Amino acid sequence: MHGMKWVGWTASLVVSATLAGCGSGGGGSATASDGASTGDSGTTQGTQTSQATTSGGNSDSQTPTTSGSVSESVSETGTASDPTSASVSVTGTTTSDPTATGDTTGNITVSESGTSTGGDTTTGASDSSTGAVDSSSSGADDTTGGGCVPTPEICDDIDNDCDDQIDNVDVGKDGICDCLNIALIGNQGANPSAEFQLWLEAQGTQVDRISTMQNELLDKATLNKYDIIILDYLIRSYTAEEAMTTQTWVESGGGLMSMTGFTNAQFSADRPNSLIKPMGLSYNTSKGFFSGPVTQFVPHPITMGLTSISFYGGLFIDIVNDGVGVNKTIMTLPQGPVGVVQDRLAGRLFIFGDEWVEFDSEWKNIPQIKQFWVQVLSYLGPKESCQVPQ
Repeated sequence: MHGMKWVGWTASLVVSATLAGCGSGGGGSATASDGASTGDSGTTQGTQTSQATTSGGNSDSQTPTTSGSVSESVSETGTASDPTSASVSVTGTTTSDPTATGDTTGNITVSESGTSTGGDTTTGASDSSTGAVDSSSSGADDTTGGGCVPTPEICDDIDNDCDDQIDNVDVGKDGICDCLNIALIGNQGANPSAEFQLWLEAQGTQVDRISTMQNELLDKATLNKYDIIILDYLIRSYTAEEAMTTQTWVESGGGLMSMTGFTNAQFSADRPNSLIKPMGLSYNTSKGFFSGPVTQFVPHPITMGLTSISFYGGLFIDIVNDGVGVNKTIMTLPQGPVGVVQDRLAGRLFIFGDEWVEFDSEWKNIPQIKQFWVQVLSYLGPKESCQVPQ
């Protein structure tokens, strides 16, 4: 019995076989009995009876026709230290006996029962069929693994629809995952007709605008609510502690985008630099504020299919290799890099040299800007979830 550990067991075995037949070869009968045998772990007794009847036709045929029946029953009983009993019973009819020279049919009945108190227990199931003998087992410690049952995908960190992707929800089919939690840090840009936050929410994402007051601390509890943070029109510079908290959040899997150029003042660089410079990237005002558009792109998931991006009064980006982040310039103007991405441990950054790309009132009829944002959010979003077809 599969899976069972016996401490001691007792059984009896008697084998009896009778063969009778007629034909050119004559017939005969035989009976054998075997008593008890002692093994390493106990005494075994068993009873087995086998009976066969064979009748043959004319001996002129080289392959005689044989018909008959075979009936066999085996019973085993055992007693050990396991209080859980197990039994298996199989009844069937065989149509092909490898020891016969012709067709043979027979019934086979096997029954097993036992009692044990150590280890696994298997209880056999009974199967009755013609032409086959089957055996199956089940027990109290069996585990039947249920498959995934598809349900509509929702934003819950679970693969509801069984497609091996988590939270890949895009109801509007706009290419932006509806399960993204985004924080816009600071106030909105200077263009009063732009409603970037409302546009993001219209794509299905959850968006909060935070750090709009001087006393709001940018701490771990705040950042951990979000998948992506976008540095908008910052109202202050941040402390070294806040910068370290932001860096830790990125390295743990967060996605950060920075913009600048909201006004032609030094603080347009200093404020975002207070958060991103410790990670090796910063805005440089040495060449003043300049305009594009950007038409030079390096192949990257953000730049796929782009040929021109708005750029009005922005800055170029300094790049310092800090030994942790892996940087790549993906957009350039004559003054220098204006689009730089960084893979930083489990997280990512995208530093862009202007803010005009957030003014949705200006680009509603410019498909490439929307495509730009679809690809930015996909790149910055969680690597293991919230990925939707582009």
